[in-house]
Amino acid sequence: MKKSMLFLLGMLALAAGMVFAGGGAQQSGGGGSQDITLNFWHIEVIEQRREFLENAIKRFEQANPGVHIVPSLYENEPFKTKLKTVSGDDFPDIFRNWGGGWLKDFVNAGLAADITDYVQGVESVIGGANKNFAAFNGRIYGLPYMVSDTLLYYNKEIFEKYNLQPPTTLAELDKVAQTLLANGITPFALGNQTKWTGAQHFVYLAMRIGGPDIFQQVMDKKAKFTDEPFIRAGQILQDQVNKGYFPAGANGVNVDTGGERMMFYTGQYGMLVQLSGTLTNFRNENPDFLKKVGIIPYPVVEGGKGKITDHLAGSGVYSVSAHSKNREIAAKFVAFLASDEQFQRENLGIFQLPVRQNLSTTEPVMKEVLGILGRATYLQNFIDQTLSAALAEKHKDTTQALYAKTMTSQQVGSEMQAAIDSGL
Repeated sequence: MKKSMLFLLGMLALAAGMVFAGGGAQQSGGGGSQDITLNFWHIEVIEQRREFLENAIKRFEQANPGVHIVPSLYENEPFKTKLKTVSGDDFPDIFRNWGGGWLKDFVNAGLAADITDYVQGVESVIGGANKNFAAFNGRIYGLPYMVSDTLLYYNKEIFEKYNLQPPTTLAELDKVAQTLLANGITPFALGNQTKWTGAQHFVYLAMRIGGPDIFQQVMDKKAKFTDEPFIRAGQILQDQVNKGYFPAGANGVNVDTGGERMMFYTGQYGMLVQLSGTLTNFRNENPDFLKKVGIIPYPVVEGGKGKITDHLAGSGVYSVSAHSKNREIAAKFVAFLASDEQFQRENLGIFQLPVRQNLSTTEPVMKEVLGILGRATYLQNFIDQTLSAALAEKHKDTTQALYAKTMTSQQVGSEMQAAIDSGL
């Protein structure tokens, strides 16, 4: 992905706001204002984010008389399961997703609507990075409303106590980890029951070794999972597991219920690799701890092709059901969430990265995150969203197996490539 992603996201949001400003609700294909009810499924379980979303819904309804948005809230993993199993007639008018291969499966199944014709004036500012999220073959199937970056958090009090510097290379990370272990501190907190959390370490290592686009190369058949970057990444990760860099039993800890964060709060764990949205949890659950948190990009691997400015990131996307009888007004709401300044500012205030550019903040931690992301030269979409749903599950299963030491790196590479070759 290009470093211009955030600019393009901002242009997208601003254009969406202009295209969809004003106007009353119209039944698609109808000739007059009518009462319209749209079912809307989302995963904003954090109270403040949910409140901001509900307030945005009210503003949209006020600006579009006769339109009623009915939200339904789900936790992350149950939401994914329900959305994949619900029948077409019961599919929500508007649904949250992550773009990429995850959304592509719904496009291929005829469940996600092509909203290109409803967003004229928007599609021209969706550049390469955005197309990777929610557009296929030049057609638009959703719009982003937030950006999420994967960062390395560290406990500043622990680092100061043992005179440690934030690591910028793998060698420096190893020195930090050895010092922490020598003082009875586990280097990384990790809750890997949902698998994608631990996979972040593997993905970053592969990107740092093989270059930021190494996963895209696999999808383009220009590289294989059996190639050196993936094998070495798995070997490094499993070596870290063997050295005790991660908590015992991490594969049984649920990140969604906060187990991973609770570890980090205890002061018995030095670092955490997690999404930028985790800062919201820190502030809500343990605001005093937030003051102790330092933030850096994931370290580089010496001799690798990746740079410290290459990030694993993604975007929250809202799409419209192909079964919706009111696609036009549903697309209008999707664009509203991307462009509404109040909604974007409110979420910025609770550490959710906005898609609308030129929003300022006085919050030191958020300014730091925006600065780190602003220096990014490449943004790789989350791998479990880049891959097809079936292949993404295989990816998560095999990386979890590295932590459990039930598979070697070579076995993981071979199994993943076999899945690719089989068309999974």
